[in-house]
Amino acid sequence: MLWKLLWYNIKMTYRDKQAIFWSLVFPLMFIIIFGLFDFERMGDAKYIAIDNAQSPIATQFLDGFNQIEFLKRQEFSGTLDEARVQLTEGEIDFVLLIPRGFALPDPGDPAATAPVQPTPLQVYYDEGNMLSNQVALSVVDKFVDSMNMQIGQTQQLFTYTAESVQTKDVRYIDMIMPGILGMSLMNSAVIGIATGISRYRERKLLKRLSATPLKVRDFLIAEVLSYLAMTLVQIALIIILARLAFGVQVYGNYLYLFILALLGSIIFLNIGFAVAGYSKNTKTAEAMSQIVTMPMMFFSGVFFSTETLPKVVAKVVGFLPLTPLIDALRAVSINAENLSALGTELGFMAAWVVASFLLAWKTFRFKD
Repeated sequence: MLWKLLWYNIKMTYRDKQAIFWSLVFPLMFIIIFGLFDFERMGDAKYIAIDNAQSPIATQFLDGFNQIEFLKRQEFSGTLDEARVQLTEGEIDFVLLIPRGFALPDPGDPAATAPVQPTPLQVYYDEGNMLSNQVALSVVDKFVDSMNMQIGQTQQLFTYTAESVQTKDVRYIDMIMPGILGMSLMNSAVIGIATGISRYRERKLLKRLSATPLKVRDFLIAEVLSYLAMTLVQIALIIILARLAFGVQVYGNYLYLFILALLGSIIFLNIGFAVAGYSKNTKTAEAMSQIVTMPMMFFSGVFFSTETLPKVVAKVVGFLPLTPLIDALRAVSINAENLSALGTELGFMAAWVVASFLLAWKTFRFKD
């Protein structure tokens, strides 16, 4: 009987358009949206260089400046006014003007023995684009200092050597994928269970079941098992889409991801039952579900690291049920951690399993 109930609940779940949206469509939308953004290009700065000096030192300066990888020089043959128009329209990030006086004195000139201060470079930048112009100005400053040392033949007392270490190429989409996994589990479990059970109660379904030989307990167990089965489908679809469409690499064990997902789902299913217990109707359940899930979606590290939050807020957020789940999923996916290394996260999740079960047990009721 229980397996028949499980099968009927699975069919009912997949016929529920709202459940399908929150459990499958909603997280896949986030994967696609964030996967289409190329966050690695955000550090590039486009610029126009105008060389009015046409001197050897100006040519040497531009040749060295063009070697900087993230500075993208744009083809341009116009005037300074035309370049500034492109700057104000946001087509470029800054303009580098090399004036006519930017040249070294001629060694054959008798007056060359006197110290001469070359005409300074001029940089025009977009004040509204703080990130790009700060990086660009810093590079120009360091590059000018380096040129001064080379041309002035200043003795270099300190040097350094750089050695690259091969590591994992972790992109933003690799970091955000485990967050979307946790978010989708939370939304589908809390919203799905809370609204589904409230709908059953409104339709007097649970009350009618209590008058039949079928135990309401078996019906609810089948409901939970159907959501856990859907959890496995959720995880598989998100991982497959992220891998095939955007090349997201999971460095850890896939089995660990599914184990963590099932443990997290149990927490949020319990919370869903608690919300259903407090809700008098489906609309109230939907509103309360949003109140529960929305803060965690933005504060528990789904899209951004919790380290960027104020310290007090970050400590509070660390106790939310979604935070240890996402931390554990990221540790497995990105750092290839074993479950034995996730003692803190698993401890928090185990505590939430107990706390959420007690909360659901105290608040949930079968009838009105």
